[in-house]
Amino acid sequence: MTRRASVLGAAALMFSALLPAAAAVADPGDPQRIQKISVSNQGGYVFSFKIQYLGKDLKWHTANWESDKFPVGQTRTTPDLGTIGVPASALAVLPYGSAVAGESAQANAGVVYNAKSTNVANYIAKGTTLIGFEVVLTE
Repeated sequence: MTRRASVLGAAALMFSALLPAAAAVADPGDPQRIQKISVSNQGGYVFSFKIQYLGKDLKWHTANWESDKFPVGQTRTTPDLGTIGVPASALAVLPYGSAVAGESAQANAGVVYNAKSTNVANYIAKGTTLIGFEVVLTE
C-alpha cells in the first residue's frame, strides 16, 4: 500500500507541475461545468482570445477557434466548445488572451467543459500591456 500511495503521490505532483498556476480549476472540489466561454475586454488594449484545453495526455492544446479583435467595453462568447474541437474528456478549459500590442496570457483559472450544460464561464481581460495584463475568471 505504501508503494502505491507513493506512486500516486508522485503522479499527482507531476500532474500539478505540468499545470501552470494560471490554469488551476476555479474550485477543485466542484469545478464550474460550462458549455461556452465569454471574455469581456476591460483592459487598455484591443484584445482577442483562443481556447486552450488540458487533454488526457496532460498537454495543453488549442481549439480551432479564435475571437475577432475587439476593443475595450466589448465582450465575445465562444460557440459550444465541442463544436470548436474541445473534447468531452478535457480536464480543464480556459481562454488564452492576447492584446494587439503584444502581451499574451492564459486565464487565472480553468473550468470543465460539459456539452449538456447551458452555463457560460465569464472572464474579464484587464490591466494594460505595461501593468497588470491578465484574464480572470469572474463566475
